[in-house]
Parts: sequence; C-alpha cells; structure tokens
Amino acid sequence: MPRSFWRKSEVQVALARRDVAELFRRYLTDFSDCTQTQLALLTEHDRSDVSNWIRGTRHGQVSDINVLTRIAEGLQVPDDARMLMGLAPADTLVSSIRDERELTKGTASVAESNRTRVDGSDAASTRIAICGSRSTGTESRVIDAAVRSMARLVMVRRLLVNHGPIGVGIEVITHIADHYQPPGLRGAVAIFGRRNVVFDAEYVVIIGGGSGTQAEADIAASMGKRILPLGASGGSAEAIYHQALHAPALSDWMPMSTRERLHKCSTLHTDAGQTAIQRMTDDFVYMIDDLVGTDEGDHS
Repeated sequence: MPRSFWRKSEVQVALARRDVAELFRRYLTDFSDCTQTQLALLTEHDRSDVSNWIRGTRHGQVSDINVLTRIAEGLQVPDDARMLMGLAPADTLVSSIRDERELTKGTASVAESNRTRVDGSDAASTRIAICGSRSTGTESRVIDAAVRSMARLVMVRRLLVNHGPIGVGIEVITHIADHYQPPGLRGAVAIFGRRNVVFDAEYVVIIGGGSGTQAEADIAASMGKRILPLGASGGSAEAIYHQALHAPALSDWMPMSTRERLHKCSTLHTDAGQTAIQRMTDDFVYMIDDLVGTDEGDHS
C-alpha cells in the first residue's frame, strides 16, 4: 500500500471524520483490482455491509473503535493515518512490564536492557514515570484533563511509562486502553516500590498526589531525576512545584523556557472553565514533548 494514498487530502478528511464509506470508495477507485468482496475480507466485514457503505444506504461515519481497528489493521493504515482516525499507533508504547527484581540490581545498563514495547520488540525510547493520585487537596478537573493529555503524549511520542498499582499513571494507561485500544496492549503491570517506579525514568511527572507521591518525588530528587510537577493539579504536585522554586537540585537542569511554562501551569484560577483547563494541561504536555524531542534529537 503506497503511503501517498494516505496523504491525499480527500482520504485524510475521510479518516478525520471516520467516514468509512468515503474511505472505501476512495480505496476502490485508486485500487481498481480490489473488489468489494476482497475489501470485506480484509476488514472483517460482510460483503453486504461494504456494499451498503459504498452505495450510501448505510450511514458512512463510524464511531465503534473495534470496527475502526479492524479496518485500520486490514488496510495496513500507517500510524499517522491511524491517529487521524483517533486510533493509537499500531506499536504504541504504553506501559512498563518488568520483573521488580530486575530493577533492584542497581545498574543503569540493566534497566536499559529491559526497555520493551508492549509487543515485545526492542525500543530505544524515553522512559517517564507518572506519579500522583486523587488525594485530598487535589483538583479533579485538572487531573481529568491531564490524563487525556498525557495519554495522547504517550501514544504520539511512544514513551515508555512507569507507574504504580494505583493513581494517575494507571489512569493514563486505562484511558489509552478504553479510548484507543492499541493492538499491542494486552495488559498493564504496575511497579511496586516507590524507588522502583522512578529508578530508570528520565523524567518524573507529578500530577496531584498525597504523601506517597511526595515520597516518590523526594526519592527521585535524591537520584538526580528531572521532576516536572503540574502545580495546578494541587496536592503534592503543587507543593513540589513551590519546592522547586527554592531548591536548585530540582530546578538547575531546567531551561528558562521550561521554568516559564511550568509557572503558567502552576495555578488554577477560580473562574477557569473546562476549555481553559484542557488548554493548560495540553501546554504542560507540549512542554514535556519538547524536552523529550530535544533529548531524542528531534529537530523537526
């Protein structure tokens, strides 16, 4: 399947609208040797369904993730086109699945060797730890928005994620599983032990949280980890943000642009609506994306 097909403006509009009928019509027009029967077999549909879509007797727009996933896999839709449909890339990195004993050997090389995608293939990608919870004093609306924003970042940037058995980290993974259903995701295995959660992470993202999250941040700081607190989410994240203002060990590594962007995400205004909150958490995630891109040599 030539990638040029998926770059056509009409095809991209159909993908963005999840207009299966228009997508199938374009496909059959461009690939005249493919029949409706073959298209039905490729996408695991009845031929009558495909025919009704193409003739317009069945509503063309589809919202069922399972249907969209079968179509994407059958037509070997590339990752950028899958994202237009609201689907995860085919080989998304979504979780850290390792034996805890491997984390306690104390060498970075051991941690490096255990970097894996959920489909089992090797991956040299940035690993982050997502720490935090909905403890007393946190802002639920900000955490809700942050979960959505972080889920998109994990998919698009294909990050490796460390998380504990409860809290915001597992919420991010669950959001990916529920809303995008990446084909490589079979389960998420949490990491037990606060040191183990942050041990091999390049960045430690703090969202909300209580005393346990503060302990994880303290451990991460003692190990020289780069900590990024979403202050507006309240709880430990807010406290850690203010600590970073006065603790060189927490902030010396940060470029000035990162400090400025963290500041903009540090306070939730009392009159903030949902749109403003989502924009703020998106800005927080864009900041992380820029940092990771710099680390990985992404100059685009």
